[in-house]
Amino acid sequence: MIKQTNPGSHALITWGASSGDVNPKFRACFFSFAAQVRGFLRGCRPIIGIDGAHLSGFYKGILLTAVGIDGNNEIFVLAYGIVDTESCDSWTYFMRCLRQMFEQEGCNRDDWTFISDRMKGVELAVRETFPRATRRVCCQHLYMNCKNNGFSGSAFHKLFWIAANAYNEYVFGKTMEKISEYNANATAYLNSCIEQWSRHKFDSTVCCDHNTTNFVESFNACTKPFRDMPVFSLLEAIRSWCMQRVGARFDKAVDMEEGQLTAYALKELEERTAESRLCYATACGGGEFEVRDGHVNFPIRLATRSCACGKWQICGIPCKHALRVIYDQRINPHDFISPWFKAAAYKLTYAEHIHPMADPSQWPDFGLPSIQPPTIKRPSGRPAKKRKRGANESKKGKRNTNVKCGKCREFGHNSRTCKSGGTSATGPSTSKSGAAGASTSNGGPNTRKRSKAAA
Repeated sequence: MIKQTNPGSHALITWGASSGDVNPKFRACFFSFAAQVRGFLRGCRPIIGIDGAHLSGFYKGILLTAVGIDGNNEIFVLAYGIVDTESCDSWTYFMRCLRQMFEQEGCNRDDWTFISDRMKGVELAVRETFPRATRRVCCQHLYMNCKNNGFSGSAFHKLFWIAANAYNEYVFGKTMEKISEYNANATAYLNSCIEQWSRHKFDSTVCCDHNTTNFVESFNACTKPFRDMPVFSLLEAIRSWCMQRVGARFDKAVDMEEGQLTAYALKELEERTAESRLCYATACGGGEFEVRDGHVNFPIRLATRSCACGKWQICGIPCKHALRVIYDQRINPHDFISPWFKAAAYKLTYAEHIHPMADPSQWPDFGLPSIQPPTIKRPSGRPAKKRKRGANESKKGKRNTNVKCGKCREFGHNSRTCKSGGTSATGPSTSKSGAAGASTSNGGPNTRKRSKAAA
């Protein structure tokens, strides 16, 4: 029915029958509408986030998803499917369907960038299906792996995220040296990670600095209310959710003018413009400039769109140092923003929309066999609705136990116990003496009551 109402869509349902059983039983499925795959190939950056989420209904399984990012830095659902378990075979099935879907649209490239956590079977499945693909690992999951290996503490937490968010090799190298001083085994563990996790290693042609899978987790959070439904109802709910989201952005893309920036790019440009006011540019000739930011100088070349800080190359949007030069030269900054963040790419992303489908009761008979649910062995006890959190994960709804000081901005203590040398305006002794003085001069509540009674 999907292929009939949305020509060009990819819908695959796999079933099989065990020995001695005539009725076929459900095994796996894969879905991607034509508007999704064509919009991704035409206007989205070549990065795909993949993740799996457990189903909590009567029939257990795993919901596998592939999510892209549009020019407005919003999630763009590429494909989704359901498998029985999260294994190498199930991820290979999902990746092969993804590769076949791309080839159906005439795209034979295999150098995509995939970002995920270290799920079972993902690495082998990606290498087998897309041999030249680049692998990024989610830094949040990598940090949790570090904690499980005994590398924790406020100092390591701060240094790890500085290294993960470093846009140039100098900052990354200096931070790794400090991590080595903290714990040499932590440095060896991070160096053994074959996936990319620091931003300075990212491909500049991708124009995406995401080093976490938060955008994929956002889609998982949207599907959480549906994951306890039967499989058919779950797929129908996801289809309706995607149809509404793509339809709203389809109408938005129609009204965009040629050359207009997306809301995300415009916001980033305004924030970095405000930051550039504290920078000072010096022309060196030949289209080269030197920008001083505080006590550090950054060389800039407008012709190659590069800055020594590395942020411009990785993000695709000029950094504050480049904007200082651009404004001094009286040039339009929109000309130096990557085409991924402009109206042309956004219109291509949402050039099509998902067409509606009739109610299942009105579907024609396609002559296909009636697929039965898989055989399951239901465990004892009440089915779990929530994911079991690890020993090092914070509980949902609870405040983070990692306290941050309001004076020195360090973790592990608060402003009252800060030993950085700063003292508060009114110490404990001053407040006590002040309270005592006020009690003596004005009289306590008992004194006022006795005075009133005497009067």
